Amino acid sequence: MAIVELLRVLVDQEGMELEFAWELVYKSFSYTNHTILPEALEKWGTDLLESLLPRHLEIIYIINFIFLEKVSKKFPNDMNRLNSLSIIEESNPKRCRMANLVRN
Repeated sequence: MAIVELLRVLVDQEGMELEFAWELVYKSFSYTNHTILPEALEKWGTDLLESLLPRHLEIIYIINFIFLEKVSKKFPNDMNRLNSLSIIEESNPKRCRMANLVRN
Protein backbone atom coordinates (compact mmCIF):
# COMPACT_ATOMS: atom_id res chain seq x y z
CA MET A 1 0.00 0.00 0.00
CA ALA A 2 3.04 2.30 0.23
CA ILE A 3 2.91 2.83 -3.54
CA VAL A 4 -0.72 3.86 -3.41
CA GLU A 5 -0.23 6.04 -0.34
CA LEU A 6 2.71 7.93 -1.85
CA LEU A 7 0.75 8.52 -5.04
CA ARG A 8 -2.22 9.76 -2.98
CA VAL A 9 -0.03 12.18 -0.99
CA LEU A 10 1.66 13.55 -4.11
CA VAL A 11 -1.61 14.06 -5.99
CA ASP A 12 -4.11 14.89 -3.24
CA GLN A 13 -1.93 16.76 -0.77
CA GLU A 14 0.93 18.13 -2.84
CA GLY A 15 -1.16 18.93 -5.92
CA MET A 16 1.08 17.16 -8.45
CA GLU A 17 -0.25 16.11 -11.81
CA LEU A 18 -1.05 12.39 -11.83
CA GLU A 19 1.35 11.50 -14.64
CA PHE A 20 4.33 13.27 -13.02
CA ALA A 21 3.51 11.83 -9.59
CA TRP A 22 3.20 8.32 -11.04
CA GLU A 23 6.63 8.59 -12.67
CA LEU A 24 8.16 9.57 -9.31
CA VAL A 25 6.42 6.74 -7.50
CA TYR A 26 7.27 4.21 -10.22
CA LYS A 27 10.96 5.12 -10.06
CA SER A 28 10.99 5.12 -6.24
CA PHE A 29 9.88 1.53 -5.56
CA SER A 30 11.19 -1.89 -6.42
CA TYR A 31 9.77 -5.27 -5.52
CA THR A 32 11.22 -8.67 -4.81
CA ASN A 33 9.50 -11.75 -3.53
CA HIS A 34 11.03 -14.99 -2.34
CA THR A 35 8.41 -17.05 -4.14
CA ILE A 36 5.89 -16.89 -6.93
CA LEU A 37 3.69 -19.60 -5.49
CA PRO A 38 0.04 -18.51 -5.65
CA GLU A 39 -0.56 -19.12 -1.95
CA ALA A 40 2.16 -16.60 -1.06
CA LEU A 41 0.76 -13.80 -3.20
CA GLU A 42 -1.68 -11.63 -1.29
CA LYS A 43 -5.08 -10.75 -2.70
CA TRP A 44 -7.21 -8.20 -0.88
CA GLY A 45 -10.94 -7.94 -1.42
CA THR A 46 -11.98 -4.75 -3.16
CA ASP A 47 -15.00 -4.58 -0.85
CA LEU A 48 -12.67 -4.34 2.17
CA LEU A 49 -10.50 -1.72 0.49
CA GLU A 50 -13.57 0.25 -0.55
CA SER A 51 -14.94 0.33 2.98
CA LEU A 52 -11.63 1.16 4.69
CA LEU A 53 -9.62 3.06 2.07
CA PRO A 54 -11.91 4.22 -0.75
CA ARG A 55 -9.46 6.76 -2.17
CA HIS A 56 -6.70 4.16 -2.21
CA LEU A 57 -8.92 1.76 -4.14
CA GLU A 58 -9.72 4.53 -6.60
CA ILE A 59 -5.98 5.09 -7.10
CA ILE A 60 -5.43 1.36 -7.58
CA TYR A 61 -8.04 1.41 -10.36
CA ILE A 62 -6.22 4.38 -11.95
CA ILE A 63 -2.87 2.59 -11.79
CA ASN A 64 -4.49 -0.52 -13.26
CA PHE A 65 -6.03 1.47 -16.10
CA ILE A 66 -2.69 3.09 -16.99
CA PHE A 67 -0.89 -0.24 -16.82
CA LEU A 68 -3.47 -2.15 -18.88
CA GLU A 69 -3.40 0.54 -21.56
CA LYS A 70 0.36 -0.04 -21.94
CA VAL A 71 -0.10 -3.81 -22.05
CA SER A 72 -2.91 -3.48 -24.58
CA LYS A 73 -0.75 -1.35 -26.88
CA LYS A 74 2.08 -3.85 -26.71
CA PHE A 75 -0.16 -6.92 -27.04
CA PRO A 76 -3.32 -5.87 -28.93
CA ASN A 77 -6.40 -8.07 -28.55
CA ASP A 78 -4.73 -10.36 -25.99
CA MET A 79 -7.49 -10.52 -23.37
CA ASN A 80 -5.90 -13.48 -21.59
CA ARG A 81 -2.76 -11.46 -20.98
CA LEU A 82 -4.78 -8.46 -19.78
CA ASN A 83 -6.76 -10.63 -17.38
CA SER A 84 -3.69 -12.33 -15.94
CA LEU A 85 -1.70 -9.10 -15.50
CA SER A 86 -4.53 -6.93 -14.22
CA ILE A 87 -4.21 -5.71 -10.64
CA ILE A 88 -7.92 -6.38 -10.21
CA GLU A 89 -8.91 -10.03 -10.31
CA GLU A 90 -12.39 -10.17 -11.81
CA SER A 91 -13.63 -12.85 -9.44
CA ASN A 92 -16.68 -12.82 -7.23
CA PRO A 93 -15.93 -10.92 -5.10
CA LYS A 94 -13.31 -8.88 -6.92
CA ARG A 95 -9.85 -8.94 -5.39
CA CYS A 96 -6.79 -6.76 -5.67
CA ARG A 97 -3.66 -8.70 -6.60
CA MET A 98 -1.10 -6.95 -4.45
CA ALA A 99 1.90 -8.50 -6.22
CA ASN A 100 0.57 -7.24 -9.57
CA LEU A 101 0.24 -3.79 -8.05
CA VAL A 102 3.88 -3.61 -7.06
CA ARG A 103 5.20 -5.11 -10.30
CA ASN A 104 3.72 -2.39 -12.47
